[in-house]
Amino acid sequence: MLLCVWALMPTPSAFADAPDEVDVDRFRYLRQVTLDLWGRVPTEAEGAALVDAADVDEGAVQAMLDDPQAMNFVRRHHRDLLWPRIENTDLLNVAIAFLLPAIIYEDSGDPFRLYLLYPALYQRGGLVPCKDEPAELDAEGNLIFEDMPDGTKREGYVMVEPYWAPGTEVKVCGLEARLDPFAADGQACNTIGGMFTGTCGCGPKLQYCLSPTSAAVVEESLREQLLRMLEKPIKEGTSYFDALLTTTEELNGPLIHYYRYLVAMALDPIIQVPPVPIAALPVDVPFTDMSWQPYQRTPEHSGVLTSLSFLLRFQTARARANRFYNAFLCAPLEAPEVELPSPNDACSDEPDLRYRCGCQYCHATLEPAAAHWARFADAGSMYLSPLTFPSTRQDCAKCAENPGGACDYICQRFYLTEAGHPKEEPYVGSLKSLVFRPDSELKAVTAGPRRLVNEQLESGAMGRCVVRNLFTRLYKREMTETERLELLPRLADGFFQSGYDFKALVLSLLTEPTYRRMSR
Repeated sequence: MLLCVWALMPTPSAFADAPDEVDVDRFRYLRQVTLDLWGRVPTEAEGAALVDAADVDEGAVQAMLDDPQAMNFVRRHHRDLLWPRIENTDLLNVAIAFLLPAIIYEDSGDPFRLYLLYPALYQRGGLVPCKDEPAELDAEGNLIFEDMPDGTKREGYVMVEPYWAPGTEVKVCGLEARLDPFAADGQACNTIGGMFTGTCGCGPKLQYCLSPTSAAVVEESLREQLLRMLEKPIKEGTSYFDALLTTTEELNGPLIHYYRYLVAMALDPIIQVPPVPIAALPVDVPFTDMSWQPYQRTPEHSGVLTSLSFLLRFQTARARANRFYNAFLCAPLEAPEVELPSPNDACSDEPDLRYRCGCQYCHATLEPAAAHWARFADAGSMYLSPLTFPSTRQDCAKCAENPGGACDYICQRFYLTEAGHPKEEPYVGSLKSLVFRPDSELKAVTAGPRRLVNEQLESGAMGRCVVRNLFTRLYKREMTETERLELLPRLADGFFQSGYDFKALVLSLLTEPTYRRMSR
C-alpha cells in the first residue's frame, strides 16, 4: 500500500520540460518533512492519509513539530553544533580514582578484580592487583600479605556490593575495599590528597571510586544533561537562548552521586567543585535512579556554555570561545592567506598572540572572547572564584626564587611563576588566564559567558546565525547571496518577534516555498 501511495508522485520524466526548480507535490513534501524532523520516512498510514487531502498544510507541519519525535531533529542538530562527546579521562584521572580492571596486569586475565593505582604502587610495591584468592585477616583484623617472587606483596580480595549495581557483588582487592575515612597522614579519604597517599580505599559501597561501568553511565548522563538543557526552552516555547543563559541544570542519580562523591577526586582535568553546591544535593537518591530533577547552579554559570560537558569537551578558554563563534555566531576564526615572516623575525617571538605574526588575525578576536571563560579552569571545569583564586598572589610570584624553584601545585597550575619573555615580567604572580588582558577584557572575565551572549543577542548576530544553521540543515545547502540579502533578514526578524521561539523558526523554514522546490 505504501508503495502505491508513493507511486502517485510524478516520475522524473514528467519534469523533462520543467524549469530548473519545481515545487514538490504533497507526498514528496511529507517525506521531506518527516525525514528532517523525525529521522524516518512516513508510514503507510501517514502516506495514505494524504491521498484525499489537498496538501500538507501549516497545521500538519506544526503538529509534527509538537510531536516528541521532533526532538530527534533537535538533538541531531545540536550534537553537530556542540560535539558533546567526552571520555572517561575527562571525568577523573584514571591513574588516581578509577577502579582499574586487573586485566591490564599481564600475568592476570581476571577483569573483575578491581584495584587502584596508588595503593598498588605504594603498598603492594608495583602496578599489580591483589591475589585471586579471598583475603585473610590476622587476629587484629588486618590484611595478611604474601611476599611474591616479583618482589611485590599481595593481599586477597573481598566481595563488595557496589553503589552502581545494588544486589550484586564484585571482587575488590582488600586494600581498595577499606572503609577508613582518613589516610595514614590524616587527610580525608574523600579528597585527592587522601587518595594520593595510597592508604585510602573506596569507602562504603565503593562510593569514592568509579568503575568502567559506572563511568560510562556518568558520561552518558552528562551528554543527556546538556541535550535536555537545550531542549527545555524549545519544548516550552520560551527563548531559545535561555539554554545559553540559565543557571538551572537537571540532575539524575548518577550525576548526584558524581557531584557528591567523585568530583573532588578529579585532578587533571580539574573539576573539584560541582556547579550545584553539595549542600543542595539530596543524600537519599540512589545512583540507579535515572529520573531528572532541576537544581540551581551557582550564579556565575551560563547555560550549556558552562556545563561540564561543554567545559570538558573544549578544555581551554580559547577553544570554548572558538566553538561559540562557530556554533552561535556562524563566524569561524580563519586567518587570511598571507605570507608569514621568518621565525627569526622579532614579531614571531611576540608572547601576546594578538600581535604575533600570523596569529594576530584570529587572536585579535579570539582573546577578548576567551576572556569570558577566564575564570573557568583550563583542562577542567572548576570555577576559579576570586575569593579562592585572587588575580595575583605574591607567594606564586616569589616561589620560583626558592631553592630549587619549588612552587606548590596551585601556583604551578594556575599562576605565572616565571617570565619566559620580558613582556611577561609584569604579570609574574598573576593568574595565567589574565596575562596580557587589558581593563576592557577584565570586565568580561568578571561577567563570564553570560555577557558575551547578551552582547551578541543585542547585535542580532546570534539570531541570524541560528537561522543560517537551520537553513543549511533543512535545505541541505548554504544560502545564496540573494537569500542572505532577502530571506535571512525576514526570517531573523520573525525569530526575534516570536521571542526566539525555535519551533516557530523551524516552522517558518519548513513552510517557506523554497523548501518545497527541488532541483531538476
